Amino acid sequence: MVQQGSKSAPKRRRAVAVEALTPAAVSAWLRQNPDFLAKNPELLFALTPPEMNQGKGVIDFQRFMVERQRRELEKLKESSHELLTASRANKAMQQSVHRAVLALLAAPTFERAIGVVVVDWASILNADVVMMGIESSPDDNLPGVKSGLTLLKPGDVDSRLGRLQDARTLSILDPADPDMFGEAAGLARSVVWLRLSVHESVPAGLLAIGAREPGRYHSRQNTELLRFLASALAVTIRAWLDLPEPSTIHAR
Repeated sequence: MVQQGSKSAPKRRRAVAVEALTPAAVSAWLRQNPDFLAKNPELLFALTPPEMNQGKGVIDFQRFMVERQRRELEKLKESSHELLTASRANKAMQQSVHRAVLALLAAPTFERAIGVVVVDWASILNADVVMMGIESSPDDNLPGVKSGLTLLKPGDVDSRLGRLQDARTLSILDPADPDMFGEAAGLARSVVWLRLSVHESVPAGLLAIGAREPGRYHSRQNTELLRFLASALAVTIRAWLDLPEPSTIHAR
């Protein structure tokens, strides 16, 4: 028995079964929830607007405007997704480069520092192979520099990078480059070349990062962090060889 003055509990609306979703049911539900589209405005672009009949020979420009806005919204979503993906990739690369530099600085000897580069950096940088090369001729006398490095012919660095270029990316390296990567040439289908400017008295050097997946590195890729990595390596080599500061410092 309901006491006088008390209010009965409000009736709960039953959820409409999916099978019962008819145009009439949807229309009735929207009438009961008039603020639904105001709270979910993005759904407006998922709907097909009605075509207004203005008479024979009259074009409904409003419909074209709505369709255009819908296409622009889709492009905006795609651009936002690409930007977010690029931001995440850049963040991951930044963290990898920081770990690589710290591992290099922690090396107790010069030989271990070279080992960090050609052995450990591939894993740290999520690459398949990392190599260091230095131009050399039979008359060069570079004790302590050649150990663990690939010896290149004079001019090989510029032939890969281009004159006065510090970095270059190749989506597909074809043909393979066994002169640089040796037996690991098959792991370098896509590469990044980075110049190593150690000192005026030291021949030109090259840091090569390779991945077996074609397209892993590409021309639109930002190489700023990788150029910083190469600069950190060049400075570290110069310190281990006890070389003076170079007279010309290239801005990177």
